[in-house]
Amino acid sequence: MISVVVPCFNVADTLQVQVDRLLPQIIEHGGELVLIDNNSTDGTANMLRDLSRSPHIIVDSATERQSVAHARNAGVERASGDLLLFCDADDIVDDSWVEEMVTALEDHPVVTGHLETHSLNGNHQQQARGTSSGPATFYGIFLLAHGGNMGVRRSAWCEIGPLDETLASVEDMEWSMRAHLAGYNVAKAASAIIHYRYRSTPKALWSQGFAYGTFRPEVARRVHQHLGYRVGRLAGAKSWVWLFVHPLSWLSPNGRAQLAWVAGNRLGHLRGSLRSRFILL
Repeated sequence: MISVVVPCFNVADTLQVQVDRLLPQIIEHGGELVLIDNNSTDGTANMLRDLSRSPHIIVDSATERQSVAHARNAGVERASGDLLLFCDADDIVDDSWVEEMVTALEDHPVVTGHLETHSLNGNHQQQARGTSSGPATFYGIFLLAHGGNMGVRRSAWCEIGPLDETLASVEDMEWSMRAHLAGYNVAKAASAIIHYRYRSTPKALWSQGFAYGTFRPEVARRVHQHLGYRVGRLAGAKSWVWLFVHPLSWLSPNGRAQLAWVAGNRLGHLRGSLRSRFILL
């Protein structure tokens, strides 16, 4: 049986579209959709109450901690499936996403799909974040399972362990490290496509970039501790140079978006390096 786990936080504007795309695929495979409310303050809770009337949808809440890791972990605890699929409520899965993930999990215990970034994002967002986001690596050391497009057999999940809820961001990077440690190489499921939505405003891009940057040095510290690899202290040097070379980027919409993302990441790295006592700039 498959369980699709979707964390929900203030997604009243996007949730229904994702559910409409997911539900027929889940029903076809005799699975369940697990929706976890993580302290939403908009109309998400009311939507979830209505959706819970479906026999194929399980609705629960995760209130102890405000984090996607907490919501996903709670979803796994609530789920019944032996195959666990993860996606987000503000993205849109492709028509064959469930089928492609299930097929990939027949041969591999941990898989990650492809994030298509053109459909839901404007030019300024794509310029800031990039135009495509396939499976990436952690500084070339191991392949990353993207938390918003991931599949794992429950047996592997139990061995690797849940997502680390002390990390408010990049928790999927840390989980991927532990998967690597446990001998599970993340496999690419290139045909398992999710249409990925970037943050839409410079403020939101800044906040997300700052969060990513804040917690990435801690993951790098753990990689050094457990795997023996030391990510270069100045791995982000090109981004720092870009900030100084493009001081007037804020004059254009595209430039403001890119400046917010890059500056947020880099300043987050400064903060994270101090917090973790592990330099990664």
